[in-house]
Amino acid sequence: MSSTDTAAPFIHTISICGADWKHDKFSHSSPATNFAKWVEALKIYLSLLGLKSYVLAPLTSAPSTSSEPVMYCNWVVNNDLAHAIILMALDELEYEGLDKSKTVVNLYAQVKACAEGKGLVKMVALMQEILKIQCSLSEHLTAMAKQIVILSIVFLT
Repeated sequence: MSSTDTAAPFIHTISICGADWKHDKFSHSSPATNFAKWVEALKIYLSLLGLKSYVLAPLTSAPSTSSEPVMYCNWVVNNDLAHAIILMALDELEYEGLDKSKTVVNLYAQVKACAEGKGLVKMVALMQEILKIQCSLSEHLTAMAKQIVILSIVFLT
């Protein structure tokens, strides 16, 4: 254990009291909430709390657990706090499908991908469109397959 870690840790825990999210909660299904505006509000809020670098670049990376255990514990507490703030700023329906076990950087990346219609969201949309294609006995199988291929190209580009 380093003496600087225990005597004067570089990373201190951040505590907040009564810091409720005062902006609109993000919901990609609501036209009232614009993701870009939500991100700007989140940046300001995290900056005021001293947590912005846990979510957005330049990132505060996790210290070594063996050489800097106090700083590592403080980092975990701050990461969890930033994690909770992002979840608090989301509409409840938005965080149902998120993997909340990862770091706050991963959580933010998932929210961003969801808002931008990438990743799993894009794949689900593709599957929904493909399932809308109706099979008809009068239509040739190749015509239906062609529709599916066209949809795949549109969604995957």
